Amino acid sequence: MATFWSVSHTLGTKEKVFSWWIDSRGNIFIKRKFRKGLFPRIDKISCSNLEKLQGFMQDREWKDLANNAEKLYTGTEKDGIGKFLYRLRAEVPYAHLSSQLAAIFYHSEVWEWNEQKIGMKFQLLPGNWQERTMRYYRSSLDPENEGTLIDEFSESGAKVEQGQEKEELQESLQEKSLQENSVQKIEQTKLSVFFNF
Repeated sequence: MATFWSVSHTLGTKEKVFSWWIDSRGNIFIKRKFRKGLFPRIDKISCSNLEKLQGFMQDREWKDLANNAEKLYTGTEKDGIGKFLYRLRAEVPYAHLSSQLAAIFYHSEVWEWNEQKIGMKFQLLPGNWQERTMRYYRSSLDPENEGTLIDEFSESGAKVEQGQEKEELQESLQEKSLQENSVQKIEQTKLSVFFNF
């Protein structure tokens, strides 16, 4: 069965592009690329953990994003979404998924956001989180919405200016693809030399 990834971006000051999808069981899969990694990382957040997260949000009070890596690791991070995820699985990259989940749930109208780029807070809105998230996921795959994503963000995550032509965007994406191919060829050459191929 084919998997269709929806492209989105985080809400903070450094908007980061990521891809995601939700399966029929309510598990969410998030694909993101780290600065130094050649390959993207794909994480699964189980429906069970998502239910626990929604339970944590159930009091409908504002909750901090709270996903500072150093503070999570040292145990000094304030209570919030990232710290809650860290308690479910004591891995900082897993807790950092709070940024992607916050964007998904905000756009799905599951959570309300305080609209602050620094000091981000969220609260649960009434309604079924799975139904709303699935509806948003399906609408994000609609071909009519595809142009909006291209207009708003390029693959690198940089915002595209209003007047920028789609041709310029396509050219920059092609250049990026060529650069990535060059890096891949260099890596293959290094491996070939190492293994004497």
